[in-house]
Amino acid sequence: REELQIDFLAEDVPSLMTDSKEGLMRVRKIVQDLRDFSHVDSAQDWQLAVLNKGIESTLNIVASEVRFKADIVKEFGELPEVECLPSQINQVVMNLVVNAAHAMGSERGRIVVRTGTSPGEAAEGGEAWIEVCDNGTGIAPEVLPRIFDPFFTTKPIGKGTGLGLSVSYGIVHKHKGRIHVDSEVGRGTT
Repeated sequence: REELQIDFLAEDVPSLMTDSKEGLMRVRKIVQDLRDFSHVDSAQDWQLAVLNKGIESTLNIVASEVRFKADIVKEFGELPEVECLPSQINQVVMNLVVNAAHAMGSERGRIVVRTGTSPGEAAEGGEAWIEVCDNGTGIAPEVLPRIFDPFFTTKPIGKGTGLGLSVSYGIVHKHKGRIHVDSEVGRGTT
């Protein structure tokens, strides 16, 4: 009994089982978020989607990329369902949030993800908008005009493809949307 450490095992096994159950629940949540992110269960056709739900799933997917670099703050407004290709919108949000995380300096930063609607010509109350705002290093004025160019990157060789913002630009325009950048060196980017 002592050699097999039965008393220790009797105390430790319930704790291990609880930890295992919690781990399985986390894995289940991640798998569900991945399914929501990629819309595996749905056709890749244009469909009505709840943007806030897709953004939430996307933020869960990129959490490990951002966790040690910045805090994410969600400021979601009320949004109507939007006709889109949901997985592509999720891709844009992922690219913007990951870029924001990479823009953090040596100190822990903050990334705010906002959604809302603005009045306009669109039916039922205007246009939906998504904003990703960071307090990172910002983008130099001479670089700003090139950030959507394919293969343009300020990252070291082997650290970036220069396609994230270019692909995001294409997706936004395919959705008849607009993408704008406001940045100040040392202050951050929106």
